[in-house]
Amino acid sequence: MYKIIAACVIAIIFSLPFVNFDSNYEGKEIRLGMSGPFSGSLHTIADELMLGIDAYFKHVNSQGGIYGRVFRVITRDDKYEPKITAENAEELINKQKVFAFLGFIGTPTSKVALPIAMKYRIPYIGAFTGADFLRETPRNPLVLNGRTSYKKEIESLIKYFVDEKENTDIAVFYQNDSYGRLGLIGVKEALRKRNMNLVAEGSYKRNTLSVGNALYEISQNRPQVIIMVGATKPTAEFIRRARKDKNLKNVKFGAISFIGSRMLLNALNEKVENIIFSQVVPSPWSALSQEVVLYRELMDKYNPNKEYSYVSLEGFFIAKMTTELFKRVGKDFSKEDFINEMKYLYEEIENNQDVQESRRVCKCLNNVYLTYYKDGIFWDVNEKN
Repeated sequence: MYKIIAACVIAIIFSLPFVNFDSNYEGKEIRLGMSGPFSGSLHTIADELMLGIDAYFKHVNSQGGIYGRVFRVITRDDKYEPKITAENAEELINKQKVFAFLGFIGTPTSKVALPIAMKYRIPYIGAFTGADFLRETPRNPLVLNGRTSYKKEIESLIKYFVDEKENTDIAVFYQNDSYGRLGLIGVKEALRKRNMNLVAEGSYKRNTLSVGNALYEISQNRPQVIIMVGATKPTAEFIRRARKDKNLKNVKFGAISFIGSRMLLNALNEKVENIIFSQVVPSPWSALSQEVVLYRELMDKYNPNKEYSYVSLEGFFIAKMTTELFKRVGKDFSKEDFINEMKYLYEEIENNQDVQESRRVCKCLNNVYLTYYKDGIFWDVNEKN
């Protein structure tokens, strides 16, 4: 009887996700799980992000992997719907046995995925969102961001439009969910620091093109600038309609990085005058850092028919950052060793530390780059052309 009870207790203990036995990692490959909108209106972002991730991991795997282990990314489509994301996260952990989550796309989706990652103590690396809850103090030890925050992006846009260009009437177009509301709050906070208020705001429902009410609300107040906190297709739809509105004839737009500059460019048939794009990585075409040069080489090698983009470059950096973590912990490591190493890499990125070349991810991360498009090129706002 006692043997049966003891066996049951042991079985229960080993089934608890919270228990850390700190045993060394024994996998022959490094399995990483990614959930994103691989179908639907945002599929281009998921596809582009995966292009960069895949190019870098193919490069690493072709050289024998990390200490003999190759990377394998297991992707799941969530259509940008949090309920599906939660189901994917559970499946990736319990059936696919992934070691970490990588590059989950979106704020509302990350909001449901992060608690699941915490429940099973799964590292949450390189999420494609600038949401505040992934950047809280004290820092969540399971989270490692590659990109900067939406708040920092918005501050840079407001600084440009208000401080440098002296616009006074600012509005916000936003997606009516946790992602859009964070952006709305960020704009209000940036204006409040300047003793200013929004002149208008308008929202739309996620995964729709229902932007008519938002356009009406904003148009009535005749803003000089509209900060866009949405997804690519509804943002493009709003801009197309706004350009036909007599009250918004000369309005300027500030688009944050989640919208995807190349995708918005394509959606508007390259008619992107009066749009300033916020980016979280440097130019994929012209930046001369060793990391970006390698990105171009690998894209040419593995994706020769695909264009460079800011999103695929971000995917490249996510994969490079992850690879660096596995290099640093060595061949024999536990999950706790890996999580501890995440802290040190976070500090390097956050503080823009200059580290030994062989250990560097990129000093270009955690920054904001404001750009505009002209003559087939994305230019820095301070660049002469």
